[in-house]
Amino acid sequence: MSVLSHMKSMQKEMSAAEKKIYCFIRDNSEKAAGMTANEIAEASGASAPTVVRFSKKMGFNSLTDFKIELSAETMQQRSNNTYSDVDHDESFHSLKNKLAGNARYTIDETTALFNEEEFLKACKLLEEKEFCYVLGIGASSLAATDIVQKWSRLGKNVISEPDYNTILPQLVLHQKKSVIWLVSNSGLTSELIALAETAKDLGIPVITLTQFGQNPLAKLSDVSLQTSRPTEATYRSAATDSILAQFITIDLLFYVYISRNKDNAEKIYTTRAIVQEYRKKYF
Repeated sequence: MSVLSHMKSMQKEMSAAEKKIYCFIRDNSEKAAGMTANEIAEASGASAPTVVRFSKKMGFNSLTDFKIELSAETMQQRSNNTYSDVDHDESFHSLKNKLAGNARYTIDETTALFNEEEFLKACKLLEEKEFCYVLGIGASSLAATDIVQKWSRLGKNVISEPDYNTILPQLVLHQKKSVIWLVSNSGLTSELIALAETAKDLGIPVITLTQFGQNPLAKLSDVSLQTSRPTEATYRSAATDSILAQFITIDLLFYVYISRNKDNAEKIYTTRAIVQEYRKKYF
């Protein structure tokens, strides 16, 4: 995970004191990596406890972990592995290279965030519950479709239904047998927040897939899967990267899910074989 890019992307969520800490570390990253909490606090005009809380808010277990990652990052020359927005009237060759570079950057940033414990908790819920209801709004509906396509091949009852008039009765009828999986890059989608709150009231566990940070949807989850926070882009190329990050996360969870049970792999081979046989016979 790029410490500096994550701090930059979370500026809007920082308090005044946290912004002072961020500005100091941003401008003195190499020096800050070797400083104590008291030294960083004195240099930035904040308090030592705020420095420690800041490191945890950035996703680290401790200030020590934060400084280790920051030190490693400053030692590496990451100038060739950063996000690039597209420019007006840019050449095809340049666009092609930027797209490939942004994809690599997004994958690296996202996979560095992955928490094994959260993935295992998600797998356990998907294994235990008979029904999985998956929802994503807008571009995130593509991720929801991908989830349905993958887990349905294993014989799982996976339903993607955006109409609350249809899904709410099903949640009530199957509440003890269900898990709900909500996908929103921002974690601010009002429809999904309302569904998460309803699911919590019904005692239905909630899995969320959002970008990194303490967003409202993730706060309502029992299991929070998170991706990197894409850089805002003038031509919305970041939307492409957020979808890619979601797909990578879903892929890894699917692999983990399959690896936990030999029968799952057999189901994949069997379903693939019937599709291939069907194509040979009729096309």
